[in-house]
Amino acid sequence: MHQQLPKDIDPFRLANNGLLLEGQLKLTSMPRISEAIVDNSAHVDVRLQFDIDEMGTPFMVGHIKTELPLVCERCMQTMNYVVDTDLSVGLIRHEGQAEQLAERYEPWVVDGDAPVELSSIVEDELLLAIPIVPKHEHACLPQDLWQSGEDIGEEEKPESPFAVLSALKKKD
Repeated sequence: MHQQLPKDIDPFRLANNGLLLEGQLKLTSMPRISEAIVDNSAHVDVRLQFDIDEMGTPFMVGHIKTELPLVCERCMQTMNYVVDTDLSVGLIRHEGQAEQLAERYEPWVVDGDAPVELSSIVEDELLLAIPIVPKHEHACLPQDLWQSGEDIGEEEKPESPFAVLSALKKKD
């Protein structure tokens, strides 16, 4: 059974306490991703572990999983795109600290002491996971609609405006 996830979090406090957040978020709580998907009634399975590593770096590692209903750019039909991704971020206060992070972490700049909306973190990861051109993995168009540059017949070339001059030159 999943626990109720908080709306807002303090990532540094969670890391200091070594807390695990596990549960589900609704896609309806993520307005930016609504523009990229067909239906936002699904949910996202979230598992986020906050802690501090041996170097004293607060971090968050986790896993998110969902199916996003996208529009296939080939056939323009709805398709379910599975997002099943791991994340590993180091918590920093300003961009200058990013160079000091271990390679296994992506930097996450947490400005100020204001709480962070948990759904926005998950939404960022989902937006990064969506392909630029969503398309089915199978051939979703009928074969009679397939086309390649080799199959196209040679088009008639328009007559050059200098062809008339060439014809006059031949008469001389």
